[in-house]
Amino acid sequence: MNRRKFIQLGIVGASAALAGVKPGRSEPVAAASKSVAMVAMPISIAPLAYGDLDVMFADMRDRAGVNALFPFMYSHEAHRAGVEAAGFHGGNYAQPHMRYYKDTPITLADMTPPEFGNVDILARVIPIARKHGIRVFPFLLEDNSLPEAVKADWANLYEVDHHGRRTTGHPGGPCFNNPGYQNFTLGLVEDYASSYDIGGLMWGSERQSGLLNTLGLSQSNVADPGRTTCFCEFCLKKGAGRGIDAERARHGYDEIEIFVRANRSGQKPRDGYFSEFWRLLMKYPEVLAWENLWVTSRHEFQTAIYRKVKSVNPLIQVGWHVWQNVSFSPFQRAEENLSDLVTFSDFIRPAVYNNVAGGRFVGYVKGSRSAVYGDLTPEATLDALYHQLNYTNEAPLDKLAVTGFSADYVQSETRRSVEAVTGSRVQIWPGLDIDVPVEKGESHCTPESVGRAVKAAFAGGAKGIILSRNYTEMKAENLSGAGAALRELGLI
Repeated sequence: MNRRKFIQLGIVGASAALAGVKPGRSEPVAAASKSVAMVAMPISIAPLAYGDLDVMFADMRDRAGVNALFPFMYSHEAHRAGVEAAGFHGGNYAQPHMRYYKDTPITLADMTPPEFGNVDILARVIPIARKHGIRVFPFLLEDNSLPEAVKADWANLYEVDHHGRRTTGHPGGPCFNNPGYQNFTLGLVEDYASSYDIGGLMWGSERQSGLLNTLGLSQSNVADPGRTTCFCEFCLKKGAGRGIDAERARHGYDEIEIFVRANRSGQKPRDGYFSEFWRLLMKYPEVLAWENLWVTSRHEFQTAIYRKVKSVNPLIQVGWHVWQNVSFSPFQRAEENLSDLVTFSDFIRPAVYNNVAGGRFVGYVKGSRSAVYGDLTPEATLDALYHQLNYTNEAPLDKLAVTGFSADYVQSETRRSVEAVTGSRVQIWPGLDIDVPVEKGESHCTPESVGRAVKAAFAGGAKGIILSRNYTEMKAENLSGAGAALRELGLI
């Protein structure tokens, strides 16, 4: 059943029928046995606005021991709301309290989504979820593209590339150093923390630094190498304060852009791809300084989010979604060192979607050969990456998309994340793949594969799991596979 049909059937009635629960029941239902570990569930807004919440929450608890709900509470992307894209607006699916949004260009109209009337999703969901032993954590996943519905007010929040052009979407995004974006985000988390009895909050940004985008080191479509970010007025000022020569950094990115475009057209460098890349870094060390500016700016932004929430209520848990590309890219892995996050985190959710990872990693291999891995064949590139990332039990290139990654990948990445935060109070709750959409011909989840991934996460030292990426995408039998594994482990 596709997502649109699932929503049209009322969402919850469909899953309730699969669970053997009678639709329409409004009294509290018996929850599953108390969970020993965190078992969280991200979810679109549509089922929370329309559905019988008692039935849905009972199904989650009975089927998989879910004890935390992560709704996509602010989004201008239709799939996170759970509706069709045509005519979509999006915004804040709770009630905006405008006193928290001072010094931002965002208006009440920008934040008011028309899709579900005047329903305040948090006010509706929190008391019913509590009856079922489920806490609510708003999930704020940054929009990957400039929303058309609010373009006039949002445009100046977005990054500027090294040619001086404003970005409008991935791999660019809102600038972490832009005061308007900072004030809006801090206002949003303060609003949620002050106005609602939430258990926690998770923020995520599925982006990476400009150099890695220029080099094509991404699971996503190969980026335009001329779109290195960010060189907006706020980044320029911050860079100057750090003693970085911004013009030298621009010139460096110019030459790296030329290098990548030549590679993609089949012009092999005289001394090889990697040697030429390293030579450019030696010539323009300002490039790496600008990389560091981008990475540390995101961490400073996360620190501000953490402090703002804790200033309202120290008991609210604050954590971060970590883009899956970190587990494909040795370069982004180096930049996103989870040890650097421990002073401003309660939990971290590395996305380790093993089923869809096969096709995504094939895409990463393809993109990475336009630059630093151009000296190698695709098969040799895959082998080099496997060695660099310490993946010892995955399929060859010609079978990887069809098989996906194994549960060993889940265990390895979970263990690596746990080791990064050892000695701190930070918990690792990996995001596990349950029917994350795949391309035609790629691997599909089964109850057994989901169960293996669940067991692998806890074998790697996880203190909880986040069943991912969205309840409305999941097949009931595969969600049950997670529950069966949790029961076998004695965790629910």
